[in-house]
Amino acid sequence: MKNTMKRMAALGVSAALAAGLLAGCGGAPAGGSAPSGDGDITTLTWYMSINPVAADTDKVIQALNEYTREKIGVEIDYKVMANPDYKEKMPNLINAGEYFDICFTSNWTTDYLQFTGKDAFLDITELLPQYAKETWEFIPEAEWNAVRVNGSIYGVPSYKEMGWQGGIVYNSDMAEAYGIDMSAVKSLEDYTKVLETVAAKSKAEGKNVVGVSGLTNAWPMAAPYESLTGNPQLPAAGAVPQFSNFADMKDQAVFNQYASEEYMNYCQTVRGWNQAGYLGGDPVNYDSDTANRDNDFNNGALFSYFIQYAPGTAESMTASSGHGVGFVPLMDPLFETRSAMGGLLAISSASEHPEKALEFINLLNTDEYVGTLIRHGIEGTHHSAVGDNQVDKTMGGTLTDNGYDYTYGWQFGTPFNQKWDISYPDNIEELFKAYNDSAIISPNNGFTFDAVPVETQVAALTNVISEYAPSLETGSVDPAEYIPKFLDALNANGAEALVAEVNNQLTQFAAG
Repeated sequence: MKNTMKRMAALGVSAALAAGLLAGCGGAPAGGSAPSGDGDITTLTWYMSINPVAADTDKVIQALNEYTREKIGVEIDYKVMANPDYKEKMPNLINAGEYFDICFTSNWTTDYLQFTGKDAFLDITELLPQYAKETWEFIPEAEWNAVRVNGSIYGVPSYKEMGWQGGIVYNSDMAEAYGIDMSAVKSLEDYTKVLETVAAKSKAEGKNVVGVSGLTNAWPMAAPYESLTGNPQLPAAGAVPQFSNFADMKDQAVFNQYASEEYMNYCQTVRGWNQAGYLGGDPVNYDSDTANRDNDFNNGALFSYFIQYAPGTAESMTASSGHGVGFVPLMDPLFETRSAMGGLLAISSASEHPEKALEFINLLNTDEYVGTLIRHGIEGTHHSAVGDNQVDKTMGGTLTDNGYDYTYGWQFGTPFNQKWDISYPDNIEELFKAYNDSAIISPNNGFTFDAVPVETQVAALTNVISEYAPSLETGSVDPAEYIPKFLDALNANGAEALVAEVNNQLTQFAAG
C-alpha cells in the first residue's frame, strides 16, 4: 500500500496510513457478527449498482472477503444489480425498510438528496475523521462541501476528475492528413473553418465524412455556467467569474440562460453547420445512437464529437479506435455541487455497524489490492500484472472476455488506489492531477436546490425544453424564429417562478 499512498500524496494527499485496523477471520450471517478463533467478523450488506454485472463477481467477492476478514475483520454480503435494475428496485427496498449497511447513491439513481431528506442515510460527519481518516484527508474539501446537506455529510463521494470539462475529440490522423491545425481552435466559432476543410477534403477523396456530432450536449460547453438546480437544462444558471460568458448577466445571481445572447449565438453557429451539411442527415437521432457514432468514428466516417472529457480519454481511445485521437478543450474544468453527486457510497441510518462500514469504504478508497481487485478481478484469472503499477486485462492478448472487468471503476470509489489497465497511459495519475489542479470551483459550491416548492413548474419546464432544445441546439430549426417561441413557452410554464425560487434559496444559503 506504500505505492498507493505515494501516488495519493502526489495527487494532493497529506494523510499517512492509520494504524490499528482490526484483523480477524471467519464468517457471519448478513447484518450481524459471529465470533471466531481470532476475533469477531462483521458482515456488511452492500447494495451496488454497476454495469454490467460481471460473470465472475462471486469469485472476486470471495477473494475480497478473504482479504478484508484479515485486514479489518469484515466480510461483504454483496448484492449487486445492473444500473437499470438498481434504479428501479433500490428505492423500493429502502422505502420498504430492507436492511443494508452500504448502498450506492447519486443524482441519477437512488437519489442522494431525496433519501437523505427521508433520513435513510446516516450522518457520518463526525465518524469520517476517525474511521475513514485517509479517505477524509485524501478527498478535497470542495468535494466534501458539495455533498453536505444542511452542513452534514451523508455519503462518501467518488473522487476522480474534479468537475467536468467540455470539448471535442477528433481523428488526429485525419486532421494531420487534411492539414488542420487543431491547436488554433479556442471556441465554437473557430471550429467552422475546421468543418469546412473536413467536408471539402473528404468529398475530394470520394468520402462523405460527418464533421461533428454530440451537439445535444454541446451548448453548456460553448458557454459554461453554474447549474443552480443540479440540472443544467433547467433555466436557472449562475455566471462563473473565471469565464467570460454572460457578462451582461453578472449582476444577476440567477438567470435564464436560454434568454442570453450566448444561447442565440450558439444556435446560430450550429444552424450554419447544419445547413452546410457538416452534421449528417439527422443530428438529433444521430447523437442519440452512441454505438453507431463510435463505429463511425473508429471507421473514419465521423471526424469529431463533443464530449465531457476525463484525463486519459484521448490516449485510451487511440488504443481502441485504430487511429490517433486528440482533444480540444473548450473550457477549463468546472467543479459544481452536482459534480460530486454523480456517485457516492452511503451508510444506512439503520446500519448496526456504521464504524465497520466506514472502515470498509476507506479500504475501497485507499488500499491498492482492494482497488485493483474490485476493478480488475483476480490476478492470473482476469488479468496479468505489468510492472508495478499496471495490469493487462487481455493477459497479453489471450483473453477477450475475461469474466470480470471494470477498467475505470469509479463507482467503487476513487480510482487512484488501483493498478491501471495498460489501455491507460503510464502517466494517467499525473494527467488527473494536472486536470484537478486546473479546476475552477463554482461560486456556489455546496448549494443544493430543493425543487419541492416549484415541482409543478419543473415538470412543465422539462417538457418544454425537451420539445424545443434538441432542434435548436443541433441547428435543425431557425433560431431567429424558434428561440422567441421557446422563451414564450418557458415563461408560460413557470421559468420566472423557478428563477425566483432558486434566487430565494441561494440568498438563504449565502446567509448561512
